[in-house]
Amino acid sequence: MEAASLPGELSCHFSNDTYDPLLIAKGNVANESSQGVIKVGQYVERLGAPGGFNAMVNGPVFTGRGHTVRINLTGPATGGGESPPRPATLTYQRADGAKMVLEGDWTCGP
Repeated sequence: MEAASLPGELSCHFSNDTYDPLLIAKGNVANESSQGVIKVGQYVERLGAPGGFNAMVNGPVFTGRGHTVRINLTGPATGGGESPPRPATLTYQRADGAKMVLEGDWTCGP
């Protein structure tokens, strides 16, 4: 995932006790899109979402080849500072209907 070389000045990531991180995404504040990667099994897959960094902060929907990843925020930030994590769920859905939902944290910032 580190080798993905994503463009953008600000980033977000989803992680939990099992996956740290599971999804990484970057975007620019004024940009119209953001890019990310998700690790599924042994594979790293590219994703994209409209709206740049500002749209990622509040729960984006990423799409890639045959899958959709939705981040739903489930509570307020836990902690202080510039980039506190927020509890969230990550829903990974494949085009064939298979679905996985994970609970964790969505963290965005510099």
